[in-house]
Amino acid sequence: CKVCNFNVHDQCATLLPQTTWHKSDRHCLILTYHEDNDYSQYHYCDVCEKERSPNTWFYHCPICDNSAHLSCILRGEPFLKRGIKIKESDHPHTLMIVEKVYDYPECHKCGHRCMDLALECLDAECKYIIHWKCSTTFQYFRSA
Repeated sequence: CKVCNFNVHDQCATLLPQTTWHKSDRHCLILTYHEDNDYSQYHYCDVCEKERSPNTWFYHCPICDNSAHLSCILRGEPFLKRGIKIKESDHPHTLMIVEKVYDYPECHKCGHRCMDLALECLDAECKYIIHWKCSTTFQYFRSA
């Protein structure tokens, strides 16, 4: 938004669930960017108990006032939408998030068989596939 100078990375807007559940809180957690509390003592993750930047996306429970890193809540990526299309910087074609349940091809990055979440090329002639955890998109979210 140019008026309020607010920018959202394309993959953040399409991959991260707006709301999610985690065993650390009995309520639904909401994807949040702005921290209402300016006191630095409140900028901690209630899951890992490490410091959390108030200037990055995080999940928050407004009822319990719990906050957590994206990586602490989405560990294991159970809420990634299958079928989402992604553009990786190191592959020329569009990739799609898939869950491999049969025909386990080898990952083009690490060489191990893709037996779970993977990014598969949509080009019918290209046989490119990588583990979700081998992707640059996963590395980006893990560091968030």
